[in-house]
Formats: sequence, C-alpha cells, structure tokens
Amino acid sequence: MMKRLAAEGMIAGTIGATVVAGWFLLYDMAHGQSFRTPALLGAVLFQGLRDVGSLRITATLVLEYSLVHWAAFVVFGCMAAALLAAADRDPRLLAGLFVFFCCFEVAALAVIAILGEWLFEALPQWRIVIGNLPGRRGHARRLLPPTPHRLA
Repeated sequence: MMKRLAAEGMIAGTIGATVVAGWFLLYDMAHGQSFRTPALLGAVLFQGLRDVGSLRITATLVLEYSLVHWAAFVVFGCMAAALLAAADRDPRLLAGLFVFFCCFEVAALAVIAILGEWLFEALPQWRIVIGNLPGRRGHARRLLPPTPHRLA
C-alpha cells in the first residue's frame, strides 16, 4: 500500500512539476528569455542573488532549481495521494484536499517572499498562481479516480 501511494505520488508530482515548468518555459520564451524563471529562482536560492540585472542563466542553475522544484512537487503528490487514500475511508477528508491544494499555493508564495520580497517584481504572483493551476490539475487527474465525465 505504501509503495503504491509513493509511486502514485511520484508520478503525480512529476506530472505537476513538468506542467508548471512548461508554463514558465513558454512564458519565458514568449518574452525572449528562455529558462529565466528557474535560473532566477536557482540563483536566489543557491547563490543569494539580490539583483535581477546580474542574473546569468546557466544550465547548472536551471538544473539545480529544477531538481528542487521536482522534489517539492513529488512531496506534494505523495501527501495528496495519502490524503486521498484516507478519504477513501472517510469521504469528509476530501474537503481537506482542497485546503491542502490552497496551502501549497500559499506556501509557494511564502517561500518566494522569504527568499526576497523583491522577487515579486521580477516574478509577479499572478504568474506563479496561474502557472501552478495546470500543475494542480495534472496532480488531480492522476490521483483522482476516473469518472464518466472525465473520460469524455
């Protein structure tokens, strides 16, 4: 049971992380700066960057941040899978899943605020929230049981 939950959580987390990374890649490409978002967050996280103007986009920064991003989504996916498994026994816990999804959004914004509130100028909150919505949908589509409506 635990192995199945972990596997489901990892798959759901990988789907969510990939969808969100794709959103930011498309956004960055549309603005002529491919991989700017993961490089920016990686530079702030790993190098203590404080000035967006001195950002240098490197493969190392993008990969390092992408691993952190993926790990956070896998942890979220595993926790969501466990919560859904518990909701099988007590359906009232499904309401907790919505709260959990909202808490994840708030936590993502809080981490960015802690790293540096100035980041919200370079990476507006709406971009983060809109970028995470399809990721949550990817999580949910993987974790929730299929219904006739979803199969159509």
